[in-house]
Amino acid sequence: MKIVSSISQNKNSIEAINQCIKKLSNESIHPSILLCYFTEEHDAISIVKQLKQRFPNSKIHGCTSCQAVMTDELFAQQSVALWGFFDPHIGSYGTSIIEHKGSANIAKTTHFLLDNAIKDSGRNGELPTLVLLHATPGNEETIIAAIDDFFGTPVPLIGGSAADNNVEGDWHIFTQKGIVTSGISISVFYPSCKVSYSFHSGYANSNISGIATKTDKRVIYEIDHRPVIDVYKEWTKLAMIIGDDINLLEQVTQYPLGRIAGYMHDVPYFKLTHPVRFTHDGGMACFANIKEGEELFMMYGEKEQIISRPQRVIDSVLGYHKCDLKPIGGINIFCAGSMMHIKSHMSEVCHSLNTAMHYAPYICPFTFGEQGRFTGGENAHGNLMASAVLFHH
Repeated sequence: MKIVSSISQNKNSIEAINQCIKKLSNESIHPSILLCYFTEEHDAISIVKQLKQRFPNSKIHGCTSCQAVMTDELFAQQSVALWGFFDPHIGSYGTSIIEHKGSANIAKTTHFLLDNAIKDSGRNGELPTLVLLHATPGNEETIIAAIDDFFGTPVPLIGGSAADNNVEGDWHIFTQKGIVTSGISISVFYPSCKVSYSFHSGYANSNISGIATKTDKRVIYEIDHRPVIDVYKEWTKLAMIIGDDINLLEQVTQYPLGRIAGYMHDVPYFKLTHPVRFTHDGGMACFANIKEGEELFMMYGEKEQIISRPQRVIDSVLGYHKCDLKPIGGINIFCAGSMMHIKSHMSEVCHSLNTAMHYAPYICPFTFGEQGRFTGGENAHGNLMASAVLFHH
Protein backbone atom coordinates (compact mmCIF):
# COMPACT_ATOMS: atom_id res chain seq x y z
CA MET A 1 0.00 0.00 0.00
CA LYS A 2 1.28 3.41 -0.98
CA ILE A 3 0.14 6.98 -1.62
CA VAL A 4 1.90 9.21 -4.16
CA SER A 5 1.20 12.89 -4.86
CA SER A 6 2.40 15.18 -7.65
CA ILE A 7 1.84 18.77 -8.76
CA SER A 8 2.63 20.90 -11.81
CA GLN A 9 2.51 24.65 -12.53
CA ASN A 10 2.80 24.15 -16.28
CA LYS A 11 0.14 26.36 -17.89
CA ASN A 12 -0.51 23.82 -20.66
CA SER A 13 -3.12 21.40 -19.26
CA ILE A 14 -1.94 18.32 -21.16
CA GLU A 15 1.71 18.92 -20.29
CA ALA A 16 0.79 19.63 -16.66
CA ILE A 17 -1.22 16.44 -16.14
CA ASN A 18 1.42 14.38 -17.97
CA GLN A 19 4.06 15.75 -15.60
CA CYS A 20 1.88 14.66 -12.68
CA ILE A 21 1.22 11.25 -14.24
CA LYS A 22 4.94 10.66 -14.77
CA LYS A 23 5.63 10.55 -11.04
CA LEU A 24 2.83 8.06 -10.42
CA SER A 25 3.98 5.93 -13.36
CA ASN A 26 7.12 4.99 -11.46
CA GLU A 27 4.98 2.48 -9.56
CA SER A 28 4.66 -1.06 -10.94
CA ILE A 29 0.85 -1.06 -10.63
CA HIS A 30 -1.94 1.36 -11.40
CA PRO A 31 -3.50 3.32 -8.53
CA SER A 32 -6.76 2.02 -7.12
CA ILE A 33 -8.14 5.57 -7.02
CA LEU A 34 -6.86 8.90 -8.28
CA LEU A 35 -7.82 12.28 -6.84
CA CYS A 36 -7.18 15.26 -9.11
CA TYR A 37 -7.59 18.99 -8.47
CA PHE A 38 -6.79 21.97 -10.68
CA THR A 39 -7.61 25.64 -11.09
CA GLU A 40 -10.15 27.03 -13.55
CA GLU A 41 -7.46 28.03 -16.08
CA HIS A 42 -7.02 24.36 -16.97
CA ASP A 43 -9.04 22.21 -19.35
CA ALA A 44 -11.04 19.60 -17.43
CA ILE A 45 -11.83 17.55 -20.56
CA SER A 46 -8.16 17.20 -21.57
CA ILE A 47 -7.05 16.34 -18.02
CA VAL A 48 -9.66 13.64 -17.42
CA LYS A 49 -9.06 12.19 -20.91
CA GLN A 50 -5.33 11.85 -20.21
CA LEU A 51 -5.97 10.20 -16.85
CA LYS A 52 -8.40 7.68 -18.35
CA GLN A 53 -6.01 6.82 -21.16
CA ARG A 54 -3.04 6.30 -18.84
CA PHE A 55 -4.93 4.58 -15.99
CA PRO A 56 -7.96 2.90 -17.61
CA ASN A 57 -8.68 0.69 -14.59
CA SER A 58 -8.30 3.36 -11.91
CA LYS A 59 -11.19 5.22 -10.30
CA ILE A 60 -10.91 9.00 -10.74
CA HIS A 61 -12.47 11.78 -8.66
CA GLY A 62 -11.91 15.50 -8.26
CA CYS A 63 -13.03 19.09 -8.71
CA THR A 64 -11.74 22.55 -9.52
CA SER A 65 -9.93 24.47 -6.79
CA CYS A 66 -9.84 28.21 -6.08
CA GLN A 67 -6.67 29.89 -7.42
CA ALA A 68 -4.25 27.17 -6.24
CA VAL A 69 -3.74 23.59 -5.08
CA MET A 70 -1.34 22.31 -2.40
CA THR A 71 0.49 19.04 -1.91
CA ASP A 72 3.33 17.98 0.35
CA GLU A 73 5.63 19.32 -2.39
CA LEU A 74 4.38 22.93 -2.51
CA PHE A 75 1.55 25.45 -2.61
CA ALA A 76 1.09 26.31 -6.28
CA GLN A 77 -1.18 28.81 -8.02
CA GLN A 78 -2.69 28.00 -11.45
CA SER A 79 -1.75 24.38 -10.99
CA VAL A 80 -2.76 20.75 -11.51
CA ALA A 81 -2.25 18.17 -8.75
CA LEU A 82 -2.69 14.41 -8.58
CA TRP A 83 -2.95 11.95 -5.66
CA GLY A 84 -2.78 8.21 -6.22
CA PHE A 85 -3.75 5.53 -3.69
CA PHE A 86 -2.10 2.20 -4.53
CA ASP A 87 -4.07 -0.41 -2.59
CA PRO A 88 -3.93 -3.60 -4.66
CA HIS A 89 -4.91 -6.25 -2.13
CA ILE A 90 -8.27 -6.07 -0.38
CA GLY A 91 -8.98 -2.35 -0.86
CA SER A 92 -11.95 -1.38 -3.02
CA TYR A 93 -13.17 1.96 -4.35
CA GLY A 94 -16.19 3.18 -6.28
CA THR A 95 -17.32 6.48 -7.80
CA SER A 96 -20.54 7.97 -9.10
CA ILE A 97 -21.51 11.32 -10.61
CA ILE A 98 -24.66 13.00 -11.87
CA GLU A 99 -25.61 16.35 -13.34
CA HIS A 100 -28.57 18.03 -11.68
CA LYS A 101 -30.46 21.28 -11.98
CA GLY A 102 -32.43 23.19 -9.39
CA SER A 103 -35.57 21.04 -9.66
CA ALA A 104 -33.83 17.75 -8.89
CA ASN A 105 -34.80 15.69 -5.83
CA ILE A 106 -31.45 15.99 -4.08
CA ALA A 107 -32.05 13.31 -1.43
CA LYS A 108 -33.26 10.75 -4.00
CA THR A 109 -30.39 11.63 -6.33
CA THR A 110 -27.85 11.20 -3.50
CA HIS A 111 -29.23 7.76 -2.62
CA PHE A 112 -28.97 6.80 -6.30
CA LEU A 113 -25.34 7.97 -6.41
CA LEU A 114 -24.39 6.07 -3.26
CA ASP A 115 -25.99 2.89 -4.56
CA ASN A 116 -24.07 3.23 -7.84
CA ALA A 117 -20.77 4.04 -6.12
CA ILE A 118 -21.05 0.99 -3.88
CA LYS A 119 -21.89 -1.21 -6.88
CA ASP A 120 -18.90 0.29 -8.68
CA SER A 121 -16.69 -0.75 -5.76
CA GLY A 122 -17.97 -4.34 -5.81
CA ARG A 123 -18.70 -4.22 -2.07
CA ASN A 124 -22.50 -4.46 -2.08
CA GLY A 125 -24.02 -4.69 1.38
CA GLU A 126 -20.94 -3.34 3.19
CA LEU A 127 -20.58 0.02 4.92
CA PRO A 128 -17.69 2.02 3.44
CA THR A 129 -14.94 3.27 5.71
CA LEU A 130 -15.10 6.75 4.15
CA VAL A 131 -17.25 8.78 1.77
CA LEU A 132 -15.65 11.55 -0.33
CA LEU A 133 -18.09 14.20 -1.58
CA HIS A 134 -17.54 16.84 -4.24
CA ALA A 135 -20.61 18.83 -5.25
CA THR A 136 -21.16 22.19 -6.86
CA PRO A 137 -22.25 24.78 -4.27
CA GLY A 138 -25.85 25.00 -3.10
CA ASN A 139 -27.24 21.74 -1.72
CA GLU A 140 -24.54 20.37 0.58
CA GLU A 141 -26.67 20.16 3.74
CA THR A 142 -29.38 18.17 1.94
CA ILE A 143 -26.77 15.85 0.42
CA ILE A 144 -25.15 15.14 3.80
CA ALA A 145 -28.52 14.44 5.44
CA ALA A 146 -29.29 12.02 2.60
CA ILE A 147 -25.91 10.27 3.01
CA ASP A 148 -26.56 9.76 6.74
CA ASP A 149 -30.09 8.55 6.00
CA PHE A 150 -28.88 6.09 3.35
CA PHE A 151 -26.50 4.33 5.70
CA GLY A 152 -28.62 4.70 8.83
CA THR A 153 -25.50 5.53 10.79
CA PRO A 154 -23.00 8.35 10.14
CA VAL A 155 -20.18 7.04 7.94
CA PRO A 156 -17.11 9.31 8.14
CA LEU A 157 -17.28 11.96 5.44
CA ILE A 158 -14.79 14.32 3.86
CA GLY A 159 -15.48 16.71 1.05
CA GLY A 160 -15.18 20.10 -0.53
CA SER A 161 -17.51 22.08 -2.78
CA ALA A 162 -16.14 22.85 -6.24
CA ALA A 163 -14.60 26.30 -6.56
CA ASP A 164 -13.43 28.78 -9.15
CA ASN A 165 -11.30 31.89 -8.78
CA ASN A 166 -13.96 34.59 -8.39
CA VAL A 167 -17.32 32.92 -7.51
CA GLU A 168 -18.52 33.18 -11.12
CA GLY A 169 -19.57 29.53 -11.58
CA ASP A 170 -16.50 28.47 -13.56
CA TRP A 171 -16.20 25.21 -11.64
CA HIS A 172 -16.32 21.49 -12.48
CA ILE A 173 -16.68 18.19 -10.69
CA PHE A 174 -15.68 14.93 -12.34
CA THR A 175 -15.04 11.21 -12.09
CA GLN A 176 -13.87 8.72 -14.72
CA LYS A 177 -17.52 8.57 -15.77
CA GLY A 178 -18.01 12.22 -16.65
CA ILE A 179 -17.55 15.96 -16.05
CA VAL A 180 -20.34 18.33 -14.98
CA THR A 181 -20.65 21.99 -14.00
CA SER A 182 -23.70 21.47 -11.76
CA GLY A 183 -24.15 18.26 -9.82
CA ILE A 184 -22.92 15.79 -7.22
CA SER A 185 -20.04 13.31 -7.25
CA ILE A 186 -19.29 10.69 -4.61
CA SER A 187 -16.58 8.12 -3.93
CA VAL A 188 -16.76 5.28 -1.42
CA PHE A 189 -13.55 3.98 0.15
CA TYR A 190 -12.99 0.45 1.45
CA PRO A 191 -9.22 0.69 2.12
CA SER A 192 -7.08 -2.08 3.54
CA CYS A 193 -5.82 0.32 6.22
CA LYS A 194 -7.32 2.44 8.99
CA VAL A 195 -8.79 5.90 8.46
CA SER A 196 -8.89 8.73 11.00
CA TYR A 197 -10.48 12.12 10.58
CA SER A 198 -10.79 15.65 11.95
CA PHE A 199 -12.99 18.67 11.15
CA HIS A 200 -12.32 22.07 12.72
CA SER A 201 -13.29 25.72 12.52
CA GLY A 202 -10.24 27.09 14.34
CA TYR A 203 -12.06 30.36 15.05
CA ALA A 204 -12.86 31.88 18.44
CA ASN A 205 -16.31 32.79 19.71
CA SER A 206 -16.55 36.54 20.36
CA ASN A 207 -19.50 35.95 22.74
CA ILE A 208 -21.71 38.17 20.56
CA SER A 209 -24.78 36.39 19.22
CA GLY A 210 -28.31 36.83 17.93
CA ILE A 211 -31.22 34.82 16.54
CA ALA A 212 -31.83 34.55 12.80
CA THR A 213 -35.39 35.88 12.57
CA LYS A 214 -35.81 36.08 8.80
CA THR A 215 -34.00 33.85 6.28
CA ASP A 216 -34.45 32.25 2.89
CA LYS A 217 -32.18 29.22 2.49
CA ARG A 218 -28.71 30.79 2.19
CA VAL A 219 -29.76 34.42 2.57
CA ILE A 220 -30.14 36.06 5.99
CA TYR A 221 -32.42 39.11 6.13
CA GLU A 222 -32.83 39.77 9.85
CA ILE A 223 -31.04 39.00 13.11
CA ASP A 224 -33.06 39.75 16.24
CA HIS A 225 -35.68 41.38 13.95
CA ARG A 226 -33.14 43.95 12.74
CA PRO A 227 -31.71 44.26 9.20
CA VAL A 228 -28.81 41.84 8.89
CA ILE A 229 -26.59 44.44 7.21
CA ASP A 230 -26.89 46.77 10.18
CA VAL A 231 -26.27 43.96 12.69
CA TYR A 232 -23.29 42.53 10.85
CA LYS A 233 -21.61 45.91 10.43
CA GLU A 234 -22.21 46.63 14.12
CA TRP A 235 -20.80 43.26 15.19
CA THR A 236 -17.70 43.49 13.00
CA LYS A 237 -17.17 47.26 13.28
CA LEU A 238 -16.47 47.21 9.53
CA ALA A 239 -19.02 49.84 8.51
CA MET A 240 -16.37 52.07 6.96
CA ILE A 241 -14.78 49.17 5.06
CA ILE A 242 -17.62 47.17 3.56
CA GLY A 243 -20.21 48.84 1.40
CA ASP A 244 -23.77 47.75 0.70
CA ASP A 245 -22.97 46.17 -2.68
CA ILE A 246 -19.70 44.31 -2.38
CA ASN A 247 -18.35 40.79 -2.72
CA LEU A 248 -17.48 39.82 0.84
CA LEU A 249 -15.51 36.66 0.03
CA GLU A 250 -12.07 38.02 0.94
CA GLN A 251 -13.02 41.05 3.02
CA VAL A 252 -14.72 39.28 5.95
CA THR A 253 -12.80 36.02 6.26
CA GLN A 254 -11.91 36.99 9.83
CA TYR A 255 -15.57 37.43 10.77
CA PRO A 256 -17.72 34.39 9.90
CA LEU A 257 -20.95 33.47 11.62
CA GLY A 258 -20.90 30.36 13.81
CA ARG A 259 -23.57 27.85 14.80
CA ILE A 260 -23.13 25.27 17.53
CA ALA A 261 -22.52 21.85 15.98
CA GLY A 262 -22.07 19.94 19.25
CA TYR A 263 -20.37 19.87 22.61
CA MET A 264 -17.19 18.32 23.95
CA HIS A 265 -17.02 18.28 27.77
CA ASP A 266 -19.74 20.97 27.86
CA VAL A 267 -17.68 23.22 25.58
CA PRO A 268 -19.40 23.99 22.25
CA TYR A 269 -17.74 23.51 18.89
CA PHE A 270 -18.93 25.37 15.84
CA LYS A 271 -19.60 25.05 12.16
CA LEU A 272 -18.96 28.30 10.32
CA THR A 273 -20.93 30.22 7.72
CA HIS A 274 -19.08 32.55 5.36
CA PRO A 275 -20.93 35.68 4.13
CA VAL A 276 -20.54 36.05 0.36
CA ARG A 277 -22.22 39.35 -0.49
CA PHE A 278 -24.97 41.76 0.48
CA THR A 279 -27.99 41.36 -1.79
CA HIS A 280 -29.97 44.15 -3.45
CA ASP A 281 -33.06 43.30 -1.35
CA GLY A 282 -31.26 43.87 1.96
CA GLY A 283 -30.07 40.35 2.67
CA MET A 284 -26.67 38.76 3.22
CA ALA A 285 -25.96 35.73 1.06
CA CYS A 286 -23.85 32.96 2.59
CA PHE A 287 -22.26 29.65 1.54
CA ALA A 288 -24.47 27.62 3.91
CA ASN A 289 -28.16 27.35 4.76
CA ILE A 290 -29.42 29.30 7.77
CA LYS A 291 -32.75 28.40 9.40
CA GLU A 292 -34.99 30.86 11.17
CA GLY A 293 -34.61 30.45 14.92
CA GLU A 294 -30.95 29.41 14.79
CA GLU A 295 -28.57 31.24 17.09
CA LEU A 296 -25.74 32.91 15.18
CA PHE A 297 -22.46 33.70 16.92
CA MET A 298 -19.93 36.27 15.78
CA MET A 299 -16.71 34.33 15.29
CA TYR A 300 -13.21 35.75 14.98
CA GLY A 301 -9.99 34.39 13.54
CA GLU A 302 -6.54 35.98 13.69
CA LYS A 303 -4.21 35.31 10.77
CA GLU A 304 -1.89 33.38 13.06
CA GLN A 305 -4.75 31.05 14.04
CA ILE A 306 -5.65 30.39 10.42
CA ILE A 307 -2.02 29.77 9.47
CA SER A 308 -1.54 27.21 12.25
CA ARG A 309 -4.96 25.57 11.85
CA PRO A 310 -4.09 22.84 9.29
CA GLN A 311 -1.31 21.58 11.55
CA ARG A 312 -3.65 21.65 14.55
CA VAL A 313 -6.24 19.63 12.62
CA ILE A 314 -3.66 16.90 11.94
CA ASP A 315 -2.36 17.11 15.50
CA SER A 316 -5.89 16.52 16.77
CA VAL A 317 -6.08 13.29 14.77
CA LEU A 318 -2.77 12.10 16.16
CA GLY A 319 -3.67 13.21 19.69
CA TYR A 320 -6.95 11.30 19.53
CA HIS A 321 -5.00 8.06 19.02
CA LYS A 322 -2.56 8.90 21.82
CA CYS A 323 0.21 7.11 19.98
CA ASP A 324 2.98 7.75 17.51
CA LEU A 325 0.76 7.23 14.47
CA LYS A 326 2.65 7.18 11.17
CA PRO A 327 0.41 8.24 8.28
CA ILE A 328 0.61 6.56 4.89
CA GLY A 329 -0.86 9.74 3.46
CA GLY A 330 -3.88 11.97 3.66
CA ILE A 331 -6.50 14.24 2.13
CA ASN A 332 -6.85 17.81 3.37
CA ILE A 333 -9.67 20.20 2.49
CA PHE A 334 -9.04 23.91 3.12
CA CYS A 335 -11.41 26.82 2.66
CA ALA A 336 -10.71 29.10 -0.31
CA GLY A 337 -11.59 32.20 1.71
CA SER A 338 -9.14 31.28 4.45
CA MET A 339 -6.44 30.58 1.87
CA MET A 340 -6.92 33.98 0.21
CA HIS A 341 -6.72 35.70 3.58
CA ILE A 342 -3.30 34.16 4.32
CA LYS A 343 -2.03 33.56 0.78
CA SER A 344 1.37 35.13 1.43
CA HIS A 345 1.87 32.62 4.28
CA MET A 346 0.80 29.46 2.42
CA SER A 347 4.36 28.18 2.02
CA GLU A 348 4.61 28.32 5.81
CA VAL A 349 1.31 26.41 6.06
CA CYS A 350 2.68 23.77 3.66
CA HIS A 351 5.82 23.35 5.74
CA SER A 352 3.95 23.00 9.04
CA LEU A 353 1.47 20.58 7.51
CA ASN A 354 4.34 18.44 6.19
CA THR A 355 5.80 18.28 9.70
CA ALA A 356 2.45 17.30 11.22
CA MET A 357 1.94 14.65 8.51
CA HIS A 358 5.38 13.11 9.20
CA TYR A 359 6.17 14.09 5.58
CA ALA A 360 3.60 11.64 4.23
CA PRO A 361 2.05 12.65 0.87
CA TYR A 362 -1.22 14.55 0.79
CA ILE A 363 -3.33 16.68 -1.52
CA CYS A 364 -5.30 19.81 -0.61
CA PRO A 365 -7.80 21.71 -2.77
CA PHE A 366 -9.23 25.10 -1.79
CA THR A 367 -13.00 24.87 -1.81
CA PHE A 368 -16.20 26.94 -1.47
CA GLY A 369 -17.56 24.77 1.34
CA GLU A 370 -16.04 22.05 3.46
CA GLN A 371 -17.53 18.78 4.67
CA GLY A 372 -16.27 16.54 7.42
CA ARG A 373 -16.99 14.64 10.60
CA PHE A 374 -16.71 16.33 13.97
CA THR A 375 -15.22 14.61 17.00
CA GLY A 376 -18.74 14.09 18.33
CA GLY A 377 -19.62 11.98 15.28
CA GLU A 378 -21.70 14.50 13.30
CA ASN A 379 -21.17 14.88 9.56
CA ALA A 380 -21.63 18.52 8.58
CA HIS A 381 -21.13 21.21 5.98
CA GLY A 382 -19.44 24.47 6.90
CA ASN A 383 -17.42 27.37 5.53
CA LEU A 384 -13.93 28.58 6.45
CA MET A 385 -13.33 25.09 7.85
CA ALA A 386 -10.44 22.62 7.62
CA SER A 387 -11.15 18.92 7.13
CA ALA A 388 -8.68 16.06 7.01
CA VAL A 389 -8.44 12.29 6.83
CA LEU A 390 -5.33 10.23 7.49
CA PHE A 391 -4.73 6.75 6.13
CA HIS A 392 -2.57 4.68 8.45
CA HIS A 393 -1.87 1.15 9.69
